[in-house]
Amino acid sequence: MGHSLRVAKARNISLWELLVLDRLIPEDAVAEGLSKWLNLPSIRLTPLSLDPDVVRLLPERVLRRHTCVPVRIAGRTLVLAMADPLNHDAIKDVEFLANRPVQRAVAPRTEVLEQIEKFYPACAETAEAIEPEYAFDLPAAAGATGAAAGSHDPVTTDRPIIDLCNQLIRDAIAMRASDIHIEPTSKRVRIRLRVDGALRDHEDVPRWMHAALVGRIKVLAGLDIAQQRLPQDGRIQIEDTERRLELRVSTLPTHAGERVVLRLLGSSELPTLEEIGVSPSQLAVLEDALTQPQGLIVVTGPTGAGKSTTLYSMLARRQAPDINILTIEDPVEYNLPGINQVQVDKKSGLTFASGLRSILRQDPDVILIGEVRDHETAEISMHAALTGHLVLSTVHANSALATIERFRDLDVTSLSIAAAVNLIVAQRLARRICPNCRVSYHPSADTLRRLSVTARDMEFSHGAGCSSCGDTGYAGRIGIFELLRLTPSIKKMLTRHAGEDELRAALEADGATFMMQDALAKVRDGLTTVEEVLRVIRSETDERLPSSHRLGTSRRTPRKTPRKMPRKTTRQKTPPPAPSC
Repeated sequence: MGHSLRVAKARNISLWELLVLDRLIPEDAVAEGLSKWLNLPSIRLTPLSLDPDVVRLLPERVLRRHTCVPVRIAGRTLVLAMADPLNHDAIKDVEFLANRPVQRAVAPRTEVLEQIEKFYPACAETAEAIEPEYAFDLPAAAGATGAAAGSHDPVTTDRPIIDLCNQLIRDAIAMRASDIHIEPTSKRVRIRLRVDGALRDHEDVPRWMHAALVGRIKVLAGLDIAQQRLPQDGRIQIEDTERRLELRVSTLPTHAGERVVLRLLGSSELPTLEEIGVSPSQLAVLEDALTQPQGLIVVTGPTGAGKSTTLYSMLARRQAPDINILTIEDPVEYNLPGINQVQVDKKSGLTFASGLRSILRQDPDVILIGEVRDHETAEISMHAALTGHLVLSTVHANSALATIERFRDLDVTSLSIAAAVNLIVAQRLARRICPNCRVSYHPSADTLRRLSVTARDMEFSHGAGCSSCGDTGYAGRIGIFELLRLTPSIKKMLTRHAGEDELRAALEADGATFMMQDALAKVRDGLTTVEEVLRVIRSETDERLPSSHRLGTSRRTPRKTPRKMPRKTTRQKTPPPAPSC
C-alpha cells in the first residue's frame, strides 16, 4: 500500500485512480466501496440525461482536473458526481465557482469522463482554448514573514485562492487595467478594476475568502500577514510571456477588514507621442525642445494623468546610439532597452537628490527624473539643465503656469526658472470613444452651457456601449495638453517676478492653445465626449482660457454700480498743550 501511495503521488493522481488505471480493482467496485465507506450516494451516469445548463456551471478545465461533473441542483445545493469524493480541493473549487454548497455523490471514473466528453467533445481543440491568454510565473513565497512563513499555511496551498489570485491578474492584464481594488464589506468582497482611468465592478467573492486572498497577496509581496492593523507596501514581480511586469501592493486597514490595491506597472506597450494625442502643432514644439542640447522639460498634472508615459515617449524619440540616457525613478514603470534606469531606494539612502548627484558623474546627455518633490532635487535639476544636460521631469501642479508657482514654493528663484526651463507641458487623460459603438448624439443644454458652445458649433459623438468596451462607450485614453514654451519675452517677465495673471494675459495675446481649447478640438474630431472633458478638467479652467472661450460667459450677471457714499469731512485735532514745568 505504501508503494502504491508513492506512485500515485508521483503521478499526481489519487490512490483510487491508480488502482483503477492499473486495473488492480474494477472501477465499479471502487465506486461502491467509497460510497459505503463514506456513506455517500452512488450514481450511475450512463442512463442519465444531464442538463447542459447545470453542467456548464463549471468550466471544462475544472471538470477534467478533478474528474467530476454536476448532476442537478437541489434547492441551493449542487449535486456533484465525483470519481474521488475525498478530493477536498475539488469541493472548494466547485463551491467557489458555482457559488453554492456541494452535495457529493460517487460515480465510476469512466462514466464521469464520458459525460465530460459528451458536453466538451473537442478535447484537443479546447485544451488550447482554455489556456490563459496571458501566462506568467509568480515568485515563490520565500520572502513572507509572520504566520505565512509556514509552507503548510492554507493561504499558500488552497487551490481556489491561488486560482482566484492568478485569474485576477490575468483579467487585469487582458482588460488593460492599471489597478486592482480588493474592498471588503460586511457580507461580500468587492473587486474592481480601474480601466481607462475609471473604476469598473469586476466581481464579488464570498466574505470567507477575504482573509485567504489578502494573505496570498501578502505572501507574494513578502509582507507580514500577521500585521493587520498597520498599512503595508510591497512589490510582486511576475514574468509575462513577452515582458516582465511589476505589481505595487498597498494594504490599508479599514473597519471591514484590510483593503488592498495592486498597481500594474509595465502591463502595456509604450505609445508614441502621436498615439497619446499630441497634435501636429504641439509635436513641433515638443520636438524643438527635445533637440536642444540642454534645458529642462517639465510635465505636470495630477496623479494618473499619464505624465510618466509622456516622458518615456519623449525619451524613445530622443534615444540614439551616440546619446547616454540615465533615469532615476520611483518606481521604474517601463523597461526601455538601451537606457540605464535607477530605482529609488529610500531604505538604503538612495533618494532622488543623492541619485541625481551620482548620475551627473556618469557623463549623461539626457537625464530623466521621476519627480521633483523637494528643494534639493529642484536645485540639482536646474543646475544640471544649465550645465549642458537635457533634463526631463514631472511636477505636481494644476496647469502649466501653476508649475512656475510650484517651483517658487520649492524656493527656486525666478531667475533660475527663466534660465533653466525650456518647456512646460500640462496634461490630462480623457477616455476615447469606442470606435465599435460610436454614434451621434446631442449633449444636455447644461453641459453645452458650461463649455460655452452650442449644438451648431460642432457635431457630437459618444459610445452607445457594446461588448468590446464593456458597455461603457469608451475604449482607451487620449491626452489633452497645454504647452508653455518659455520664449525670451516670457523669461523677461519671469525675471521681474511677473505673476500668473500677467503671464496668462501675455500667452493669450500670443495666441497660445490652452487645455480646454485642445479638449474641444478633440471633441470636434470625435475622439472624446464633452462629458469626459468636464470630468477630467477642473471647472476653474475657464480662468485660463482666452476671453472668447471662457466658460459660462453667456449667463454672467451684470455688475452692479456701487452706491456713492457721502464724503466725510475730517476735523484736525488740536494738539495737546505742552506740560508745564
